Formats: sequence, C-alpha cells, structure tokens
Amino acid sequence: MAKQKYSRKLVLLVILSWLIIFCAFSYEAILVGAGKFLAPAGMGSADVVIVEGEELIREKAVKISAELLSSGRASRMVVVLQENPKDEKFFAFPDYVPLLIKDLQALKLQGKQFMVIRVPTNHPITLTEARIVLADLSVHGVRSAILVAEGFHTRRSLWSYKQAGLTLGIEIIPFPCFTRYQGDGWWRKPEGLKEFFEESTKLLYYLLRGYIPIKSLVVT
Repeated sequence: MAKQKYSRKLVLLVILSWLIIFCAFSYEAILVGAGKFLAPAGMGSADVVIVEGEELIREKAVKISAELLSSGRASRMVVVLQENPKDEKFFAFPDYVPLLIKDLQALKLQGKQFMVIRVPTNHPITLTEARIVLADLSVHGVRSAILVAEGFHTRRSLWSYKQAGLTLGIEIIPFPCFTRYQGDGWWRKPEGLKEFFEESTKLLYYLLRGYIPIKSLVVT
C-alpha cells in the first residue's frame, strides 16, 4: 500500500516537473496563442469594412481599412463614431464629424466609398453599437463585413457583431488592429498586459450576461 502511494506521488511529481519544464521553454508560444485567441484574424472579402466605434477614430485603423479597400477586399468603408450624451460633451471641442469626413476625403475616398454612423454609448456599449450599425447596413443590402477592431477587443467585438448580424444574415470577418502594442510580444508592453487582462475580464462579463454565446470561446 505504501509503495503504491509512493509510486503515485512519483508519477505526479514527474508530470508536474514536465509541465514546469514545458511552460518554462514554451511560455512565449502560450502567450502568443492567448493573444491570438483574443485577437482572431479572418480571411476573405466582404461588402464593406467597418472601423470599430470609438469616441475618436484612430488613424491606423482608418489607414488599414483604406488598404483593404485598395486591395479589393471591400468596396466601402463604414466608420463608427461613439457619441456621449449632450451633457457629457468635451469642452471647447468642435463637431468631430466634419473633421472626420475631411480626413477621409484626404485619403482620396469618394463620397460613395465611405459613410459615418453615429452610435450612443448605451450599455452594453459594444453590442448596442453592433445592433445599430448592422441594422443600418442591412437596409443598404450589406451581407458581409470585415470588422477592424482594436487589439484584444477583437473577439468580444466580433461576437457582438455576429450576434447582431445573425437574424440579419450578415457575415462578420475579424481584422485586429494593434495601435499601442504588438500582437506578438504584447506581454512586454504595459499597455499590452493591461488590455489583455481588461479584455479577458470584459469577455467573461459578456459571456456571463449572455450577450455573446459560450461557443465564442472556441469558434472564431
């Protein structure tokens, strides 16, 4: 009996040792995989490319979307602008939309090649945005979209849009955009670590509240 207990302990010790060795030599591969889980990337073309909503649109996201247009992966760009209530406007800040349109035109985009959709910051913000944007696009006959989302926010954005597009018959293809850290080596940047843990927590919250399905953990 004592020998059996000793053998079990020895087996467990060997297994634990191998796990420690595996993690020590492949931790980077594990972290890269974790990053790709939160920021999945899809392939293929679509009717439009959507720049995920923010209060101020990031230049890199717009330029990536413009490149997707020039490469033929989409024919129109949809820029989503999140707007706070009127009593929460920024002080001494002009109407942002004309400035946004002017910069889009500077990229040599014609009027029919882009549109700006304003959405409120109502809870749950990402899912509310997705419902409004896709409802608008469905009226224009859109049946597929490439979603340019911010880094580790991509999986939650992807599935919020997927949920909203389910009844509308709109397919969503994810395209992560990293502006403050890189997808590979994200743990070396404070911004990467911060966003990884924040977005992991928010993803879990969306799952627990039923905003996105459990299968979003295993399906892109």
